[in-house]
Formats: sequence, structure tokens, C-alpha cells
Amino acid sequence: MKERVFFEEFESLYYFHGGSENWAMQGFHFHNQYEIILFLTDGALMEIGNRTYHAKSGDLFLINNKEYHRTSGGADKTYHRYVLMFEPELLLHLEEAFHYDFTMFFENRPDPFLHRLHLGGTNLEKVEKLFEKIEQNIHSENRGSIESSVRIKLSILELIVSVNEMYQFFMEKEKSKTLLDYDAKCETQEFSDPVLYRERIEQLKKYIASHVEERLDLHEISRKFYMNRYYLSHYFKKETGFTLTQYVSNQKIIAAKALLKEGNSVTDVALRLSYNSDSHFIAVFKKMTGITPKKYAQSKKSKKE
Repeated sequence: MKERVFFEEFESLYYFHGGSENWAMQGFHFHNQYEIILFLTDGALMEIGNRTYHAKSGDLFLINNKEYHRTSGGADKTYHRYVLMFEPELLLHLEEAFHYDFTMFFENRPDPFLHRLHLGGTNLEKVEKLFEKIEQNIHSENRGSIESSVRIKLSILELIVSVNEMYQFFMEKEKSKTLLDYDAKCETQEFSDPVLYRERIEQLKKYIASHVEERLDLHEISRKFYMNRYYLSHYFKKETGFTLTQYVSNQKIIAAKALLKEGNSVTDVALRLSYNSDSHFIAVFKKMTGITPKKYAQSKKSKKE
């Protein structure tokens, strides 16, 4: 981008609750901390990377420490907000202890990702109370003590978990809406545009080829492509002559043959291609080829000799 991007230095923990008049940042910046902003006033402009959001009261934004961003507002207006910034280590050090992915919407985001989550009603009230709890702990008389530090960290974790839950609910809702819209299109149009579903099938085949070592469950693939699994399998068979399950099995066996030719053991191949067990792999291989994987490997070895 043409505009200057600069690094801004902050303390490891930064908290702000209040309002600013004629709010405008001179340029895009980034910093070491994760940032959470909750707007309580309409009208601010939030720019994160190449995305631009017109913020409204109740909009909450999650920004990681690698994203350049800036915020600005119109003249003669006071913009009220909560801002919390903290270093990633606060979450990363505790993930293993709690067996929970605190950074799921900072690092391990779905693609595409919307930085904004709009809150209203009880959700907004809940998040405001959690911000206020953090504020109380930060401004407590015992600030600086070990106990105070623990309370601050726990209150931040409580906020993160609540926000993660709300984000997950929002995303599941959006996926369901997309799936329903797609299903309705299938039912009414039956993919009247042949180019549309052929392109979709080609995308599926490429995805299977690049992920053949994974389990490739029909339900998960349908979720990945926002398609009803029954329509997905129906149109896949219409285009290829195979159901999706049959096609996945064929691709796995092709991959298995190549691995066996290279000298990999039956156990290693079964594990690498995500079969439930050696016996499951052997049964599928024999059903589809008429020979066990061990005999197949031996036959290829004898031909080489």
C-alpha cells in the first residue's frame, strides 16, 4: 500500500474506556499486542489491512499483532469505546494448561474472516460487564501484587472465551444460512447452469487430490464447500459417474498403490492415508483391486527384480 505503515510501541497490557473527539490516526500502524475494540458510538471508520468497516455502536473488532490498521471518525463528534491490548503470550502460555484454543479468532481464523462481530441486547451487556471487570482489576488497590496480576489475566481470559463463543455462534448461523440458500437454489434450479456445477466439481476433485491423506468425510467436505451432502453426492455422480464416497476411495487406493510401490509397509500406508486400522485398509484395498496390499507390493517388487 502507498500510505506509510509504522510500528507503534505499547505496554504489554493497555486498557482504555472513554471517548475521543475528532478522532483520527495519521496512518496505518501495527503493534506487538492483540487488540479488542468495542465501539459504543456509530460512525467511526475502521480499516484493517485491505478491509474497511463502517463501525456502529455494538461492533466488536478483533485485530492480531500482524495486521496494520487505523481508526478515524468525523469532526465534532465524541467516539466512545473500550480498547484492550495484550501480548499474545498471555493466551499462548495458557492454551496447553486449559486444553483450549484461546487464539482461534486471532490466529487460527477461518477463511474468509470478518474482524467485526456486532453485539446487541444481552450479549452487549455481558461483554461490557466483562470489560468493566477487567477495568476494576487493573485499577484495584492491590495493583502490582501477584494476586492482582492473576485476577487481571483471568478476567481477560473470561472475556476471550465469551467472545469466542459468540463468534462461533455467529459463524455457524452464517454457514447455515449459506447452506439453506444453496439448497434452495439446488431444489428450484437443479443447477440449470452446467458450467456452474462443473466448475464446482473440478474444485472438489482438486481438493480431494491435495487432501487425499486426510479422512475426507462426506459431511466435512459438504461443510467446506457450503453444499448439502445429498446434493453434493448426487451432482458429483452426475458429472463423474461416481458418488463422492466412491471417488474418495478410488483416489486413496491410487495413492496407496504408489506408496506400496515405494516400499512403505501396509501399516504405514494405512496410517498415512487416515484409515481406521490396518484391517480396514486391507479390506477396502482387496475389495477394490481383488488383491491384498501385501501381495500387491510383493508383485511389484518381484517385477522390479
